[in-house]
Amino acid sequence: MTGTQRLQLGTDPIGKLLWTFALPAVIGLLINASYNLVDRIFIGNGVGFLGLAGVAVCFPTTVLQMAFGLMIGIGGSVNFAISLGQKKIPRAERIFTNAVMLIVLVAIVFIILHFIFLDSLLSLYGATPTIMPYAKTYLKITLCGSVFMMTNMTLNNFIRASGFPRIAMYTMLIGAVTNTILDPIFIFVFKWGIAGAAYATIIAQTASFIWALSFFLTSKSPYCFRKRYASFSLKIVSMICFVGTAPFMIQLANGLMQTIINKSLISYGGDMAVSAMGATVAVTILLFMPVIGLCEGSQPVISFNLGAQKYDRLLKIYRLTILISSLFFIVSWIVLQIFSVQIIQIFNRNDQELILIGSKALKIIGLLYPLIGLPTATTFFLQATRCPRMAAFLSLSRQLIFIIPGLIILPRYMGLEGVFYAFPIADFMGFLVTIPIVLLQFRKYRRLQRAKDLSDRDFLVFQQASSSP
Repeated sequence: MTGTQRLQLGTDPIGKLLWTFALPAVIGLLINASYNLVDRIFIGNGVGFLGLAGVAVCFPTTVLQMAFGLMIGIGGSVNFAISLGQKKIPRAERIFTNAVMLIVLVAIVFIILHFIFLDSLLSLYGATPTIMPYAKTYLKITLCGSVFMMTNMTLNNFIRASGFPRIAMYTMLIGAVTNTILDPIFIFVFKWGIAGAAYATIIAQTASFIWALSFFLTSKSPYCFRKRYASFSLKIVSMICFVGTAPFMIQLANGLMQTIINKSLISYGGDMAVSAMGATVAVTILLFMPVIGLCEGSQPVISFNLGAQKYDRLLKIYRLTILISSLFFIVSWIVLQIFSVQIIQIFNRNDQELILIGSKALKIIGLLYPLIGLPTATTFFLQATRCPRMAAFLSLSRQLIFIIPGLIILPRYMGLEGVFYAFPIADFMGFLVTIPIVLLQFRKYRRLQRAKDLSDRDFLVFQQASSSP
């Protein structure tokens, strides 16, 4: 990114910047979410409900992969963008180089540990004897692509922070298109069943990784992996992990939550309930992606303006992100309440029990979606402004304090529906917790902007006085 392009983050209209950075992120994440959705649609129709349940049981491992990828990707790119805002280019490149080395190391350890404890982990995730063969086949194959998936997530955050959101979008587009083409070929033509879906996934992830890596190996990227920085800096790694704590803990809590969900579903609805929830999760992830993309797209702009001490612009971006996020979740609520049956039928039109459980789950889980735009936008804002502890608290309070106790308590009195009602209750409580945090952020940055305006005015008066004869 040239000096002129860096300046645009601090001067261009907020709406234009948000559109430029967020639109490719939204499209890219929607495409990326199709991995799960397409896999589950083809598995549901080509393998059956047990195959669908097998993929659902493996989801906590997918969440863990995302946790590490986002921790290093967001943690690294936020510090990277702030360094760019401060015009510290060598420091930005050192952050990038350390982040790439760190995610590769983490991915290798992740794969080794999963293969050692594979059976134990799947049992912990809630795999029954009937689901276990499907889950084990799928996970053993997809683990082989973990290093590409996790590294690609990190690279993509840096591509976006470098000022190339469209390239980041293409990275995810390549993987999604590859996966969509290969899934039906491997499942229906080659008759590989759930293994075919797994092979399609890792081939797609590899293709996506190669594209992202090639960006940093060509002249397109103004920043790249520098050999002179190819040694771990404890200070930089600590900074990356510190800022990345929030997304990591959020995903970790998601993995724990999914494990508890699977066990509750097995207890109160059996294998069919796990299968139906697998379809439901794929749909809800897809609905979340536009808002996540919007918020991720806003982060480089927020971080840059934080580094440049332009707090008024920072708040304008935050305010607009909250508004758009809330509007989108209102639309999502309408869709889920009206078309829940038709949505679940995409996964398997012939299994009436699957359709009944899945459509009911969608309606109940999405009951208070209009309220969750505020906490979602605020979590990403806090990450971008280097407040990871508050971001983690905001997200984890919803998951650990509200959802998980609800998942344990409500089914005892409401049966299977209690699993679903835990979500809207947590959404409401999370909304209430967010309100004082939002007010605090606006008060904080308005105060900082007033102090900066006063300082700039005093400096201007001093310059004028100094230049007077």
